[in-house]
Amino acid sequence: MKRSILFVLVVLAVVLAACATPTAAPAPSSSSASASSAASKPSGEPLKIGIIAAMSGTNAVLGDWMKKGVSLAVDQKNKAGGIQGRQIQVVVYDDEADPTKSVNLAQKVATEDKVIAVWATSNSTSALADIPIFAKYKIPQFTNGTNVDITNKGSAYIFRATPAGPSFEDTLIDFLVKQKGMKKFAIIADTSAYGKGEGDYQVDALKRNGLQATTREAFGIDDKDFTGQLTKILQTQPEVILLASSEVASGLIAKQARQLGFKGQFAGGAAIGTPKYIETAGADIAEGTLFTTPWLHDDANEISRKFVDAYKAAYNETPEFHGANTYDGTQLLLLAMEKANPLTSENIAAELHKISGHKGLQGTFNVTDKGETITGTLVGIVKAGKLTVNTGK
Repeated sequence: MKRSILFVLVVLAVVLAACATPTAAPAPSSSSASASSAASKPSGEPLKIGIIAAMSGTNAVLGDWMKKGVSLAVDQKNKAGGIQGRQIQVVVYDDEADPTKSVNLAQKVATEDKVIAVWATSNSTSALADIPIFAKYKIPQFTNGTNVDITNKGSAYIFRATPAGPSFEDTLIDFLVKQKGMKKFAIIADTSAYGKGEGDYQVDALKRNGLQATTREAFGIDDKDFTGQLTKILQTQPEVILLASSEVASGLIAKQARQLGFKGQFAGGAAIGTPKYIETAGADIAEGTLFTTPWLHDDANEISRKFVDAYKAAYNETPEFHGANTYDGTQLLLLAMEKANPLTSENIAAELHKISGHKGLQGTFNVTDKGETITGTLVGIVKAGKLTVNTGK
């Protein structure tokens, strides 16, 4: 009799345990399966979003802008109740724009922190290095890096939150050639994936307009003295110096070029349309610089007005393009998280690929199979120390 009772109790325990076990989404490895199962438990535990970015060094401002844009969107969502009844936690790591450090951090957030999605990173070189890690663990990876190779790696888990580099440089060169009548361009680009990429897109845009650069000079991302490169550039007597580097380096180049006697036009893409470029170059030297961007902090629409007000209230500063595109990208991520059922990283990525017609700060988002989300930029100009829309010829 005792054996019969014991047998019934054991069977009942097994049945109850089976009923309590949640169904896990398929995953390519034991590590990613563990991460997906943890994310799908209805435990009320916070959902983790990782940020891997340059929080120190020459590119630290990029990490700061990324953190602010992501955190603002997350804070707003948490105040509204979170995702499927769970709050969101942001974990931040500094990769110092070093791809080796970035890969190590990518492994950490995927396996130890078990993030459900990640921003990685603020720099194209590191973003490219991290792609295999997040593809392996099926974790959606957002970046605002502009190098075209980022979405050409074949990963279903990479998403760019801003236009790719050619959108910036094509718009810029077409304007300078067709509207301003410029014909003599010199290029100075750093050797990072961002700088090399933007320099290449500038070359391609010039070629499409029947032109070629008078010279193209290169430098390391942490260089501070550009006298040698600028001396060679000035010998070619360009009308325009095209900048393809970080905010800080571009500002230093502009300052040193003026000191060496250059009186022509400075122009560039995403990094040039920032307060950091103006601060580094100095307002007088930056005055008149032309840049391209998909968003400027104006009152063109209600979405922008609300974002600017919220950003100022949170950080006591006016937002710029990088903060805006990370805010946009996080809105896409939160939308996909709401729809994912069950709430796993793999399902979030699948929902991201379904997004079409979403209105954001930079325009209308339509996510492609490759992970591109938006195209199109406008020409801006530094005027009276501020970033403004270029309204003149």
